[in-house]
Amino acid sequence: MSTMLTFLLSGMILLVIFLYSITPVSIVFQCLVSAQRSCANLKLKRIKVDGLEIEYLRGGSGPALVLLHGFAANKDYWNRVSGHLVNDFDVIAIDLPGFGNSTKDIELDYDIHSQVDRLKRITDTLNLTEFNLAGSSMGGYIAGNYAAQYPDTVTHLWLISPLGIRNSIASDMFAAIKKSLKPILLPQTKDDFLQLFNFLFIKPPFIPSPIINHLAIDAKKNAELNNKIFKQIIRVKNGEPDPDQPLDKVLINYSGPVLISWGDTDRVLHVSGASVLKQAIPHAKLEISQNVGHLPMVEIPLVTAKSFLSFAKQPLIAHDER
Repeated sequence: MSTMLTFLLSGMILLVIFLYSITPVSIVFQCLVSAQRSCANLKLKRIKVDGLEIEYLRGGSGPALVLLHGFAANKDYWNRVSGHLVNDFDVIAIDLPGFGNSTKDIELDYDIHSQVDRLKRITDTLNLTEFNLAGSSMGGYIAGNYAAQYPDTVTHLWLISPLGIRNSIASDMFAAIKKSLKPILLPQTKDDFLQLFNFLFIKPPFIPSPIINHLAIDAKKNAELNNKIFKQIIRVKNGEPDPDQPLDKVLINYSGPVLISWGDTDRVLHVSGASVLKQAIPHAKLEISQNVGHLPMVEIPLVTAKSFLSFAKQPLIAHDER
């Protein structure tokens, strides 16, 4: 009986390997991502906003929580943390225009002003009049500027290692850019992505090979667009970040609740940006995670979720504008 069971299991494993080998990468990728979304209780949805196709994930119940991904990322970067948030929030993870499966049009502008304006039209289309707003990296830059421009619509602002802060220490990424090396956030091959993941995380989560293969194919196909967006919204001058709407300026009079989350070993955006931002927003709550890289919501999803849940459950306190 034991020999027969072993034989059957071996046959099943060989069958799985065979099916995997003959299945297109895109199909394997979709199956893996769909399983991850299902585990997080998120459903795929689409809307059209002023001629743009916008794809997003939505699930859970409670106050709305809009999640904005970073550069070279997409809505699925929120899947790991969303599973810990859907019991308390109506989670909405958006593919920003130019990324993921939303419209990618190289003729459009993707500077901070354009993306904030598009986000407003997206939230209006979703009938979100008041909501929690979170953003990671580039998404944090957009979220912060959105909150500064439309403060009455944002109940809690969550900035995760956000782009767009002046006078912080140069990160490893910007130090490399200053040496005229290709920005690590512009990968095009599987090896580039493997290097990127080791750069983003201290302890990289397991990422199946089909996902990496799909990301590489997609990045190569959209290389010209990604380069344009990088120049327009990351904005590098003399090897250093040069934001035209820096968060430490636009949020200086912002009175709503703010949570700043950062990994102490972030190589993309140096953790010193956290103290610069905290100085500009004294009432903000600051949490630095030890031995964590650029994406805490991916690397330590449960800890990151608990941090926001604790923050969001505190009584709202109005802070006087300075």
